[in-house]
Amino acid sequence: MRKEDVQSKLDIIPENLEKLAILRAMSYEEFKSDFRNIDSVLHRLQTSIQALVDIGGYIIASLGLRTPSASGEVIDILVEHSLIKIDQRERFISMIQFRNRIAYFYNNIDLKILYRILQDELVDIRELYQTLIQIIEEHPE
Repeated sequence: MRKEDVQSKLDIIPENLEKLAILRAMSYEEFKSDFRNIDSVLHRLQTSIQALVDIGGYIIASLGLRTPSASGEVIDILVEHSLIKIDQRERFISMIQFRNRIAYFYNNIDLKILYRILQDELVDIRELYQTLIQIIEEHPE
């Protein structure tokens, strides 16, 4: 595998996390008072998580593993092959399920849950990002 093959997707995540950190500094009242804050968090989370799924798919294809039939299955395949720890599975699957919620149920997002994710769960994006980079680096061509 070559990091360069997915570099554009890798680049999205630190940029998004940096911008989310700015929004994270807001109080809940300040956050919910402006639709631009909400839209920005939704967009940054959705694109970060989708980039992670795409990178995971690249890893799976590069290693010749079975093709996932859904986004969450990317995590399952990586766990099956001991590339991701089993104890990380639930958190990463929940993250992907939230991306699906943003994409398909965008008009029904609980702002308190969104704010809690912004405050407490960005670490999951960072952790999966670092794990995927490590997998790529440990499996050169």
